[in-house]
Amino acid sequence: MKNRRIKILDCTLRDGGYVNNWNFGFDNIKKIVTGLQNACIDYIETGFLIDKKNTKNQSLFNNIDEINAILPKNCDKNQFFVMISYGKFDVNSLPKYSDNLISGIRFIFKKQDLKDALKLCRLIKNKGYKLFINPTFINQYKKEELIKLIRQINQIHPAGFTIVDSTGGLNEKNTTDIFKITDKFLDKDICIGFHTHNNLNLSLENAKNLITLDTEREIVLDCSISGIGRGSGNLTTQEIIPYIINDYDIKKIQQIADTIITPVRSKNFWGYSVENYYSAKNFCHPYYARYLADKKFIQPNTVNEIMKNIPEEKKNIYDKNLIENLYNTTLQPKIKL
Repeated sequence: MKNRRIKILDCTLRDGGYVNNWNFGFDNIKKIVTGLQNACIDYIETGFLIDKKNTKNQSLFNNIDEINAILPKNCDKNQFFVMISYGKFDVNSLPKYSDNLISGIRFIFKKQDLKDALKLCRLIKNKGYKLFINPTFINQYKKEELIKLIRQINQIHPAGFTIVDSTGGLNEKNTTDIFKITDKFLDKDICIGFHTHNNLNLSLENAKNLITLDTEREIVLDCSISGIGRGSGNLTTQEIIPYIINDYDIKKIQQIADTIITPVRSKNFWGYSVENYYSAKNFCHPYYARYLADKKFIQPNTVNEIMKNIPEEKKNIYDKNLIENLYNTTLQPKIKL
């Protein structure tokens, strides 16, 4: 019996782009999209809408027409999405939806931008796009704040609300608690998404746990081919598919992995590291981990000490000067009097 309640959103071309500056190549972008479509993946995220100049070889787009140029014409069984990050694209320039091949927009924002971000979410919804609202660093919301956020989201009434584990620091209990609060207060016809990073090697276990929870609403699991993504990467598409009894073709996914993603991996690292582990344990922005990883050969305890000393208000905002000062101060030899 098929599990229509659980669906997959593949974010290879969007989150995976942090690994290679979104430079997959125009032909490979089209092959990835077509391969995911033929594998019957429910939702396919094509990349970012962004005002910054890009090339056609990147999964970064300046307008809807550029996205439609890489999409197959027959989209009956799949839905194609693009992501907008708060402050990176002028939402006012979006045309009204009119049977575009791209059907939905996922909008991400940080907690400090909440008020203005929700206004833009309402604008996207009013333009006719299927909207997923994705507040980042979900761990920063206390229970009362999360409930208040959900009530505000209900007023906009998007198609989906995504629990975004930006740091990769959530475990089974955290994930379950956040999901149950969301499931209780979110309007029942809004699906709940889950976007995780694998810093603690818990992405698969957390996703499997969500599948078993008692709910009638649709759950959308973000994943990427071979886990490609920032830091330790994401939930792996090939790993989660066997746990969902739907018509996904894992052979077509593996073909993309072998021909396109594996060559990317030979030149760009993603996966478990001490730096990524401790950035997750301390709920810090993944770029802090990347900074320390580039320094090489720092003792694990030192990495943890540096992460612990990042002020709470700076944890979700990468501050290069801050991490440089912490690094230099922590590793500076102690002067004996």
